Amino acid sequence: MSWFKLEKLKKIRVIVSLLFFVPISLLFIDPRNSIPSSVSNFFVSLQVIPSLTKVLVYSGTTTIGLLIVVGLTIAFGRVYCSTLCPLGTFQDIIIHIKKKISRKKRYEYIKSPFIFHYLLLLATIIFTVGGSLALLNLFEPFSNYGRILTNTIEPITTFINNIIAGILGRYQNYFFYNIPLRDNSTSILISTFVFLGLLVYMSYYHGRLFCNSLCPAGALLGLISRFALFKIVINKIACNDCGACEKVCKANCIESETKRIDFGACVGCFNCIKSCPTDGIIYSAVRIKIPVIDSSQFNPTRRKFFKEMVTPAIGLTVPALAEIDSAAVKSGYDANKKHPVTPPGSRGIRHFSNLCTACHLCVSACPTQVLYPSFLDYGLAGIFQPKMNYDASYCNYECTICSQICPSGAILPVDVEIKKLVQIGKSIFVKDDCVVVANKKDCAACSEHCPTKAVYMVPYEGKLKIPEQNNDICIGCGACEHACPTTPRKAIYIAPNWVHLQAQKPKILKQEKGFDSKQDFPF
Repeated sequence: MSWFKLEKLKKIRVIVSLLFFVPISLLFIDPRNSIPSSVSNFFVSLQVIPSLTKVLVYSGTTTIGLLIVVGLTIAFGRVYCSTLCPLGTFQDIIIHIKKKISRKKRYEYIKSPFIFHYLLLLATIIFTVGGSLALLNLFEPFSNYGRILTNTIEPITTFINNIIAGILGRYQNYFFYNIPLRDNSTSILISTFVFLGLLVYMSYYHGRLFCNSLCPAGALLGLISRFALFKIVINKIACNDCGACEKVCKANCIESETKRIDFGACVGCFNCIKSCPTDGIIYSAVRIKIPVIDSSQFNPTRRKFFKEMVTPAIGLTVPALAEIDSAAVKSGYDANKKHPVTPPGSRGIRHFSNLCTACHLCVSACPTQVLYPSFLDYGLAGIFQPKMNYDASYCNYECTICSQICPSGAILPVDVEIKKLVQIGKSIFVKDDCVVVANKKDCAACSEHCPTKAVYMVPYEGKLKIPEQNNDICIGCGACEHACPTTPRKAIYIAPNWVHLQAQKPKILKQEKGFDSKQDFPF
């Protein structure tokens, strides 16, 4: 390659990064969910940690996206960090703003904290395999970017959508429709803004410090990139010691004085090639020997391997995990505690909490806004993971959007007919709290909203009727709990199933004999 061709690498990188950054951002801030699931699945499949989580747990899972990322890293280094990762592009935007504000010397070589970064990666792996996703949820880039948009920008776009819907509605134009606003908890908002503030500070003053010190994907890809076929290197003969490359290296990995590049920390931004006035920076193929891994080592029994071999070792290494773990990874169920209800397709609390990286893509896409960010509802191990919030809404009987877009396998795909029989919880009726008993007033809100008629009305006193349940056909959608008007607590609520069950099909009442459908309606 000539220097002129290499110079175009930065422009290519910027164009590619924007082509991924914009659609991924729209996934989280599009209140109308207008992006097809096939498109969203393509973009999220290229996100390293969620895809890796799914691959390690489910044998036979499609790994095309992950293979593309690994292949790119082996060929060209950590180009994922500057092109495919939305949080990486977001940091580049902050860095670009800093460049416009200050023209002073920006960067200088800093020895990368490899030891700390890799130890943090090791700790994250140990905690994750042991059942705690606390570290992964705190530092995983795609999930953090999703939470930033879902909890800060999406409410704004929804508010704007509702204003437009109200204006157009006055003219009988209903192309836009009203969407309920999500009322996030204070703890979620505070934690989101704390991370956002930390990220902006690190990016503004220290470039890609987050990527090279805290990000688990950065650590993993940094290890792979050490064996890359093409590497950025300094041509010691052509280099004139101007130091221009070091000043623009946002990964702080170029030491111009010794003409050395820590390629494991390089994020592949190609700023150095663009700034070099000579042929001092080149991108060349490096001959290395890559060990061949026997594919027979990876088989459908890998989950059994993790359970029987890795988990005991973790138990010896981190005995405190059992103390800080959440309800989702404990073996028992406390009936006196209201555990979170997990969405259809998640199989149950344990499965969901062990795999959810808290990216909040399902939260953003949920059309009824029943999926809400939680803080510590699953315990420390499941920090930020979503839950079903029936105070806010209920699960649509025929909706399967969350199962179609989940990138980590925490929510598995289910079709509509199967979903209608997935029992994620059962209704619990507190008779003394019901307005029929407490206030002697008619109320059938729970029965009217139940899609399977698992809640129905029976005679109580005089003309009053009271709810009764048939939990064999209850699916735990929360329509009854959401509709219940009692305060401060609901007279009927959903208790989660530790493991999701299959409900019976609701009976369809037969039409009475003798009724002629051709006749006028009787009233």
